[in-house]
Amino acid sequence: MNFHGFCSYPHGGWAITGLSVAAICALAATMWGMASCRMFYIDYTTDRGDFSDFFRDPTADGNPVVQRVGAGLFSWLVPSNQDRNGDNNLDWTDGQCAGFSESQRIFFTDTIFEVARIFAVLSVLGGMGVVLGIFLLSCMSMKRFQIWMLSTILGFTSCFVCLTFLVFKSKLCNDLVSYQNESYGTACTIDQGGLVVIAAVFFWGVAFLISVVYIKDPKRDLGIRDGQITNAFDKRTDERRQKEKERRMKTQMNRERRQQQRMEKQQGREEPEEPDVDIEYNEREI
Repeated sequence: MNFHGFCSYPHGGWAITGLSVAAICALAATMWGMASCRMFYIDYTTDRGDFSDFFRDPTADGNPVVQRVGAGLFSWLVPSNQDRNGDNNLDWTDGQCAGFSESQRIFFTDTIFEVARIFAVLSVLGGMGVVLGIFLLSCMSMKRFQIWMLSTILGFTSCFVCLTFLVFKSKLCNDLVSYQNESYGTACTIDQGGLVVIAAVFFWGVAFLISVVYIKDPKRDLGIRDGQITNAFDKRTDERRQKEKERRMKTQMNRERRQQQRMEKQQGREEPEEPDVDIEYNEREI
């Protein structure tokens, strides 16, 4: 990577701005979605209590009840006994996020669930690294291999985010209560956190396309201008240097003008007053 000056945007201002906005939105959506306790909600039938303790007593049989609970990869939505107004309310959407307990993880964790969680961590770490690298593009240019690495990481990050939906194939979403009764079913439905994750995939895809189409090696950044094939990177560099030269000239002219004005004011204050010759001559005659 070569340094070209702060805020020089060697690969083009619009390209870097679009890439930065897309990557920042993608990272924010990824982090929000992965941390959400409402990535999906689980509908299941059980005769042994709610999601917090239905698995504790495998012999406690009762009437089967359809339960619904919000969950994510790392936490679940604990329903509140009262709504925001203090009234008793059993709506599953009112509650607070809480991490899975050790007993819960032991009960429903399987290989697919753990793989989905690993992809969630990789997507966040990869996203943070690539966003940091994109920030450097405001003042530095990359060569062909570095651009290829940037595009590859963006593509893999988008795939990692998609693979977090493997959780829908896990025991948590398909086989949570079959041990109680084979007729008891379990189903997961995407919720608001999952929709944000889908938006993250979209933004990562946009960032990937921008890096492939618009971020080019300085030696290969060619374009047609006035019917001639020119190097767009060199053209931007020349324009940036010309603007910098004009800015310096303007700054120097303003500095010289201010110095001249200060000197004129100082000379005006130091110039002595001329004596009145006629009055002095008349006084001598008298």
